[in-house]
Amino acid sequence: MRNNIGKYAATIGWPVLVTTLILLAWEISVRMLGIRSIILPPPSAVLETMAHRHDLLLTHLWPSLYLTVLGFLLSVIGGIFVAVLITYSAIVRKGFYPVIVVSQVIPKISIAPLFIVWFGTGTMPSLLLAFLVAFFPMTINAAMGFESIDEDIHRMARTFMGSRWQIFWKIRMPNAMPYIFGGMKISITLAIIGVIVSEFVASQEGIGYLIKLAGGLLDTPPLWDHRGRGKLGGLLAATTRGRRGRRRMMRCS
Repeated sequence: MRNNIGKYAATIGWPVLVTTLILLAWEISVRMLGIRSIILPPPSAVLETMAHRHDLLLTHLWPSLYLTVLGFLLSVIGGIFVAVLITYSAIVRKGFYPVIVVSQVIPKISIAPLFIVWFGTGTMPSLLLAFLVAFFPMTINAAMGFESIDEDIHRMARTFMGSRWQIFWKIRMPNAMPYIFGGMKISITLAIIGVIVSEFVASQEGIGYLIKLAGGLLDTPPLWDHRGRGKLGGLLAATTRGRRGRRRMMRCS
């Protein structure tokens, strides 16, 4: 129990320590160089804004958080499903997998205005963009995990187990878990980016909307506050996914 607490404290402690040192250097540099707040506000001004506008920020945080989690979950389910099809279907693998790989060259953020034209300015464009940017890395990672098993182990498993689904659940799935959790760490951060960018383009709520509003008013401290909250959410999500992934892999082994 104590070892687990110590490992958890070390996992959280190092990012917190580095972040604190960066903020301290930022604060000292801004004050010593006399940089105006409109150009680069000190962290103390950002924290003051956070305290004064706490209720407003929480009100707009929940829509972004909800769409991020929903888009992420859909991308995980859809990505694993498509990865299974790629693994077991030669037609899907030859026809669909290259399209997925090539599509990574296209910036998904550029599709946001098109989604807004199709679906309006509600929550649907944000959800679709979060799903789209998180879906592809999830699919590619899961497919790599399912197909990376040793051929000798696969042949032996076919000899003793027989069923494709037995091989999938007892061989392919445990082997793919590191890849799947690695894809989840990437996908959750991309889902956050997708939601915020979509809200920034056209929305009346969410962190992206607040960033756009503060930028239009040249109110710099809230800009850093909203961006900091988004980055903090991504850091916490990635750290949580990483720890859960390691625990799952230990159970599988």
